[in-house]
Parts: sequence; structure tokens; C-alpha cells
Amino acid sequence: MNLSKQANLVLVVVLCAVIGVMASISRGNSSTAREENQDVSSLDRRLSLLEQRFYSMESSISRLQQSVAAQRPPVSQPGTSDRDISLIREEIQRLTLRINELECGLSKVDERTTPASRRNTTGKPTDPCRLNAGEPVRLSARP
Repeated sequence: MNLSKQANLVLVVVLCAVIGVMASISRGNSSTAREENQDVSSLDRRLSLLEQRFYSMESSISRLQQSVAAQRPPVSQPGTSDRDISLIREEIQRLTLRINELECGLSKVDERTTPASRRNTTGKPTDPCRLNAGEPVRLSARP
């Protein structure tokens, strides 16, 4: 059960108890009118106290409900955020591909512009971009 159902159940139980107490008091016999007046005034005081307690309980329950509602995270739209995330991932993949192409092109240009005396002539270059340094640098279309 959630908090509001529990609060309503408590209020109903307390209300039934108050009605039961009032019914048992009203059934009691008093011998004189003076005692009846005293019983009525004490009953009135007791009822006023019960009303104050009910009001206090009701306000406490409403404060609890408000604090619980404030602690719940707002409901987001999962379709929109999932779509945005997938678009961002695709854009990151395109940019990563573009960066790799630019790095490869820079390596080719570096291999072309390095003087022959400084080039590694002992073996073939291990970088695939430096293998065919004579080929033109070709980049894919802009992302």
C-alpha cells in the first residue's frame, strides 16, 4: 500500500474509535442534570482535542506526501533521450573516422617532406599510412 492509502486507513480507524467512544458515553446514564452538563462539557473538550489531533495528523500526512513527491525523480521521455544518444554516438563515430583520416594524411605528408637522410631506410615503415606516401591524400566527404 502506498502512503496515502495507509493514511486514509489510519484516519478511518481513528474515526471509528471516536464514534465508538462517543456512542458508549452517550449510552451511559447520569443521575442528575449537573452531571450531564459536566459530561457534555468534558466530552466537548475531548472532541476538540481529538479534532486538533486529527488536524495535526492530516497536516503531517500531507507534508509527508509532498516530501515523497519532491524526492521522486522527474519522469523523462525515454524515446527522445535514446534517440539523442544514438545521434550523438553516430556523430562521434563520424568524427573519429575523420580524425583517423586526417592523421593518416598527415603521416603521408610527413613521410614525403622528411629528408632522405632522416628517413628509416633499414626496413619498411610499419605505419600503413606511411607505406604509400607517394599516393595523394584522399579524405572522405565532410561529416
